[in-house]
Amino acid sequence: MTVQRAWSQLDGQRKSLLVRCMKYAAFTLPPICTPEGYNENLEELQTDYQSVGAQGVNNLTNKLMLALFAPSRPFFRLDLPQDLLNTLKAQPQFDPTELQSILSVAEANCVKELDQMGVRPNLYLALKHLIVTGNCLLILKKATLRVLGLKKFVVKRSQSGKVIRIIIREEVLFDELSDKAQEQLRYASTRFREWKPEGDSPAPTVCHYTDIRWVNGSYIETQHVDEYKLVGSEFEGKYTDETMPYRALTWELHDENNYGTGLVEQCAGDFAALSALSQAEVEAAILASQFRWLVNPAGQTKPEDLENSENGAALPGVQNDVIPLVTGTAQALQQIDVTNSKYVNRIGQVFLLGASVIRNAERVTAEEIRLVANELETSLGGVYSRLALDFQLPMAYWLIKEVSVDLKGTHLRPMVITGLDALSRNGDLDNLKLCLQDMAGVGGLPPQMQFVLKLDAIANAIFAGRGVDPKLYIKSPEEQKADLENQQQMALAQQVARPIASAVTSSNPTAQG
Repeated sequence: MTVQRAWSQLDGQRKSLLVRCMKYAAFTLPPICTPEGYNENLEELQTDYQSVGAQGVNNLTNKLMLALFAPSRPFFRLDLPQDLLNTLKAQPQFDPTELQSILSVAEANCVKELDQMGVRPNLYLALKHLIVTGNCLLILKKATLRVLGLKKFVVKRSQSGKVIRIIIREEVLFDELSDKAQEQLRYASTRFREWKPEGDSPAPTVCHYTDIRWVNGSYIETQHVDEYKLVGSEFEGKYTDETMPYRALTWELHDENNYGTGLVEQCAGDFAALSALSQAEVEAAILASQFRWLVNPAGQTKPEDLENSENGAALPGVQNDVIPLVTGTAQALQQIDVTNSKYVNRIGQVFLLGASVIRNAERVTAEEIRLVANELETSLGGVYSRLALDFQLPMAYWLIKEVSVDLKGTHLRPMVITGLDALSRNGDLDNLKLCLQDMAGVGGLPPQMQFVLKLDAIANAIFAGRGVDPKLYIKSPEEQKADLENQQQMALAQQVARPIASAVTSSNPTAQG
């Protein structure tokens, strides 16, 4: 089966999904999934009668972005397997503090590279796609990061959810292709040979396909233009699970499904009701603001006298000849507003509107990020952890490769820290601070109580309970004994030196001036 036919088959299977996603985008952010046949040069995107959807998506995107990719904070750590770490600790020349320092510098360089490359807007866009449609494709190439919406790719998964095929389809002009691709196409088809760049005719539009398939334990990439396959190393690729640059992300993926479900779809009923009520409220408000005068055609009062009179003028006529025509929609408008507020509150709770406010600043405190992570994990459940594994982990491998850190043969692997510990090594630092606070509390106990306590055992229990390795910070009995002997020797030396210094001072009285 050709790539064109495979695209047509997979695209036909998800037509109804695309229609639904267009509706969800219309409720929130229409550019995320535009209507079929939309032309940005000729049409204006139809917006809904409410903006709660857009506000909710933007708010949740900012919170997720802060928790997943906090500025100037590593979102992953480089760790060694425990068995290898134990082997290294057995060597006398091994310094775990130096290793930790080197790894921390590498992690910080990766995050610095993320900021310098300017890819954060694309990460924001990816999160918006996931919230609205539940799907997006992340392309992690050399020094570039692209985000494709659901309309530009199809995906096929196994029953367990593993991606086994991805096809990307993009309409481009012939002259936008690489020189090697144009050369191959000119050789293969007269249609492309007849077009001249220096001519007046516009470049023909072609369909560029990127096909990624899972074959014998590896992902194989091939590229095609219309029905022609491009040949060459730059058009082909072979990847492992870790090095795979094409990542089909989902918000929430159920068993035996090829595509994910977005958060907006889970609230589609509330959005539809809010949209209808908002439209009714606008129309009712317009109707309530309009009024007319009803004139009795057989009455004695002339409408012209009313129209031409000034304020306070006395006019001849009968009271009920001219009466205002009122629609009486004020009460209905109030009821619509009450019902509308209920839906706004329900949607706001799902999208964390009105929750803890984070300062709009380049640098925020660790406690603020901790509160956001706690809020996301409580509200979104496993979705937050899924994003950490499917989104952050590929980003970690990509950044490590971009800063030219080679992990081959080192057994080092990036480990994403999620939830309340999503502050990378800052979580360990906080735990160490808590250990020191606990130890300070023990040190403040009365001497009689300290005399009967095993302080070494207490210190080990405190550090182990906080998840901190006590061997890194607590002295061994031998080290404590050596320090105690040094202190005793220094004290003895001071006692011996004090009488000698006094004798020297008394034998050399200060000269009188």
